[in-house]
Amino acid sequence: MDEPEPVSNPDPDPLPAPPSIVDGEEHAVDPRSVKVARIIGIPTILLIAMLPLVSITIGWALGGIPNIVYLPLLGGLLSILGFSLWFTVMWTGAHHRHLRYRVDESGLRIRRGVFWRKVILIPTSRVQHTDVSQGPVQRSFELATLTVHTAGTEGASISLAGLEHATATRLCDHLQPDRDIDAD
Repeated sequence: MDEPEPVSNPDPDPLPAPPSIVDGEEHAVDPRSVKVARIIGIPTILLIAMLPLVSITIGWALGGIPNIVYLPLLGGLLSILGFSLWFTVMWTGAHHRHLRYRVDESGLRIRRGVFWRKVILIPTSRVQHTDVSQGPVQRSFELATLTVHTAGTEGASISLAGLEHATATRLCDHLQPDRDIDAD
């Protein structure tokens, strides 16, 4: 009796490799970073605003601040709060539109700034080490911040927030100073 020949299960085609991180093209950070910035910024502003609002309301309730002073003061604080919230919402979008990065063989270039534009060039030869970090809000959106530590004193650490975690990790690996050294 012939035994059936075992059927070989050929490996399925491997997933295609992601495109190289070194493409020389300018990229925007992930659009989800706008939502993350708003999720962090709006509660922060509200918490900061609570102290003066509660203080003047307690002073008014205890009779230390007359109505003629309390109502305009309360209105002014609420106006400042409203403007701060509006500014936070608008600023995060504008900041995102003006934040770009490019990776090429020579290193990393970051272009940022809404009013005052700044271009930061980080040659790979100056990179000491890199870090990828995530806060709890970034982690829930699968985003990360890449921090590049360079040789020198001024601007020795440059951060690029709002990257997809996988992209930040690939950038971190690419910029590692020892990436071209073969292990013996």
